[in-house]
Amino acid sequence: MVLCCCGLGVSLELRESELKLLKTLIELGGKATITALAQKMGVHESATYTPLMLLIDKGLVSMRERTDRLLKCTDEGRKCAEKGLPEERLLKALKRLGGKSEVSIVLEEACIAEEEVDAALGWAKKRGLIKLSSVEGKRFIEIVKEVEEVEEGKILKDICAKGTVEEYEYRNLLNVVSILIDRGLLEVEERKEREVEVTSLGLEVAEKAKPTLTKLNADIIRKGIWRHYSLQPYDVKAKPPKLYPGKKHPYLEFLEELKEILLAMGFEEAMGPYVEYEFWNFDALFQAQNHPAREVHDSFFIAYPREGAIDADQDYIEKVKEEHERGWGYKWDLSIARRYVMRSQTTAVSIRFLAQHKKPPIKMFCLSKVFRPDVVDAKHSVEFHQLDGIVGDHVINFKHLLGILAAIAKELGFEAIKFVPSYFPFTEPSVEGFVKHPKLGWIECLGAGLFRPEVLRPLNIDFQVIAWGIGVDRLAMIKLGINDIRDLHTMRLDKLRGAFRG
Repeated sequence: MVLCCCGLGVSLELRESELKLLKTLIELGGKATITALAQKMGVHESATYTPLMLLIDKGLVSMRERTDRLLKCTDEGRKCAEKGLPEERLLKALKRLGGKSEVSIVLEEACIAEEEVDAALGWAKKRGLIKLSSVEGKRFIEIVKEVEEVEEGKILKDICAKGTVEEYEYRNLLNVVSILIDRGLLEVEERKEREVEVTSLGLEVAEKAKPTLTKLNADIIRKGIWRHYSLQPYDVKAKPPKLYPGKKHPYLEFLEELKEILLAMGFEEAMGPYVEYEFWNFDALFQAQNHPAREVHDSFFIAYPREGAIDADQDYIEKVKEEHERGWGYKWDLSIARRYVMRSQTTAVSIRFLAQHKKPPIKMFCLSKVFRPDVVDAKHSVEFHQLDGIVGDHVINFKHLLGILAAIAKELGFEAIKFVPSYFPFTEPSVEGFVKHPKLGWIECLGAGLFRPEVLRPLNIDFQVIAWGIGVDRLAMIKLGINDIRDLHTMRLDKLRGAFRG
């Protein structure tokens, strides 16, 4: 139910919860804390927030925040409240001893601990209650002013008895409270409290508000009850709230789309380790051990363990060695091949697959991460995805390679693709592929070719194998319409909700 208030120079609609809160506030004298208001209404404080904010927006209630200082006794304060302050116990003991005695005797009579001596003598002397003197090397203490009770002790007992009190209650004794705080007998806890107050408009509205129906049912319509109420107007042009249902990250969706394309074309997916032997990452691909790509600035080397035993047949390793020494004309070093690196190309997975699958036909792809040292910026990253693929058969040729790559590009939505001659250590002939970007023009995105005989001979493979490696992140940037490679992994909701075209 909504309550309508008209004829006040304004037109306001109050929900039942708003009117209830408004009237409760008036019952409390027109001003109260939210805590007191909730207690009076018999609800949790959180239940007052929505109607309260609505009343504030309508100018019917105002709210201010105040900070209350609460006083409570410390553990030491409770002990002193129970036994008395050290100076109080000192005075009582001295009185029992006739008003004057040796300091050591008084302290023993008062049961004052060693750590309390300074406080007992210091505070009693500071207030002019005692005087100290020395006679023949002995220290004496004497009462000079008798009091029934030290003021600090009285206040301390009062606060400890109450548990927690507002500092405001002792506003006329703040100097005493301050001393107790400095002595570590009281502690202060600050509590923020919000106080609400009804405005003059709120008082007027609470008096004249009339009920308005927001919901109709068959009984209300049949009995004509609705005629005694005004109906709440609705804005039929109001836009519904935007909904943001959960969905996959656009980049992950792109990777899945790419996988589905290859699987639909009859390819088998293969995976390999991130930490790879140089043998599989370079040597098996006829990449010379002195090749620049194998330098520290182009590969991540593992510090520990630095090397391991190559997981390949000894006969295969020997044949790879022979190909290197015959083809490159240097002495091949097994210790280099044994070193661990972070995989710098998924072609390492392709050659591992060939070593286990030597009978045609072969159709394999690997979509996974590779790692290369670089300066991270909008176009470069040290970790990115690469798509490697191979097809092997007796009837396969270079034209098949170009056709497969064109088909993949078309499935991804790239209508234009072109190839130019290139060079790669493990393929011959070799090409680079470019796709057409509507704004940036031709973008290089892949390298491809036929595996060289030096790669296939150690495996005893006598048929052609076409191979390619695609820079997936670059394709994803084009497909998703972004200009910064770091945005491929963004967790920012504003970008994920609207910035990606894909």
